[in-house]
Amino acid sequence: MTSKTISVTEDVYNLLRKMRLPGESFGDTINRLCKSKTSLSLRIWAESSDGWSDLTPEEATRLENTLETIRITLHPEEVDLD
Repeated sequence: MTSKTISVTEDVYNLLRKMRLPGESFGDTINRLCKSKTSLSLRIWAESSDGWSDLTPEEATRLENTLETIRITLHPEEVDLD
């Protein structure tokens, strides 16, 4: 596996440090955060999961829009995870 070096501001580093789970590398944290918590990934999960697969297209769209609104309005830089 190859690796790349990236530069981030100290603010971004501190956010990543706070979001890192025990035993996780920074690369693992970035990978986990990039693969999760998007409205599309949640919609795909909901459509393939028992209990959610019977959503109508309108309900699924409403759920996706709600999740996207929540994602946009969250301000993780204002949350102290320490």
